[in-house]
Amino acid sequence: MKDLSKPIERIEHTVTASESGGRLDHVLADWVTWRSRADLQKRVKAGTVVVNGKPAKPRTKVFDGDLITVFVENDGDVSVDVNQIPLNILHEEETFVVLDKPSGVVMHPVGKHVYDTLMNVLHAHYRRDDPAFDVTPMVVHRLDQDTSGVLLVAKQEEARKRLGAAFEGREVSKEYLAIVHGRVEKDAFSVNESIGLDPRGLNKTMMACIPTGRSSLTDFKVEKRFANATLVRCFPKTGRQHQIRVHLAHVGHPILGDSQYGSKSEITAGDLGLGGDPDRVVLDRQALHASRLVVPHPVTGEQVGFDAPLAPDLATLCAELDA
Repeated sequence: MKDLSKPIERIEHTVTASESGGRLDHVLADWVTWRSRADLQKRVKAGTVVVNGKPAKPRTKVFDGDLITVFVENDGDVSVDVNQIPLNILHEEETFVVLDKPSGVVMHPVGKHVYDTLMNVLHAHYRRDDPAFDVTPMVVHRLDQDTSGVLLVAKQEEARKRLGAAFEGREVSKEYLAIVHGRVEKDAFSVNESIGLDPRGLNKTMMACIPTGRSSLTDFKVEKRFANATLVRCFPKTGRQHQIRVHLAHVGHPILGDSQYGSKSEITAGDLGLGGDPDRVVLDRQALHASRLVVPHPVTGEQVGFDAPLAPDLATLCAELDA
């Protein structure tokens, strides 16, 4: 894998036997994962993608052994210093590392985020020019940009496969903490509503509870009630996109700061009935935190658990709500 801690000027890929005969734009999309297919098609048409040194078209078929080169020019902010992005390690072993991901950090290079993502930081920390000491970090699961908390990263391919299989096989237990709008009356409740793409969504990533969606189940437990908000512990039993956010919005208690599912992106003191300047911003991201993760150890198979304390901004908000 390309060392993402270094500026990218060109990316090269030799077409494999399994890719042989495929369209250039389709093959590109499978390995240039931080760019959309539409973006890659534009690059091909602009001549910044070549096959065996010659310009091609998006529909051009490529074959086993062909060399595809993507020239990258001034993508993103090359002035970003990845050392200024925190890498909070909760636990580390030879085969994996557990992080406490801060909010606001994108997982993988995408769009304008090319040098300021968590993968850039991980590569800067682990990649080495000497193959004997080089480690390629591989994220096993994902958290939204604004979600903080426990994140598991494999340091070896075999560990990535085993941990990935555990997530796919639902052998993983996850817990989240969320601060939601309003007072949740029930001490514990479950939402068993199918989730799929929202046909009325404002963007292609927006989900909704719809009958034609995939089965989804989340259990909830109230941790603390405030005057105009509630701290809720969330136990997702399935792994659908935006599951916790969608289920909480569905029952009328969207997560604070989750503008996509019914909140405001910035929460003020006035919104929550807090003292002082009503326009004072008390939260500028969705109030969702991955607090605990239990997984089978990639070597021993034994269940191991990891916890991340509530993120400082959310802890501060809870303290103010409880004052």
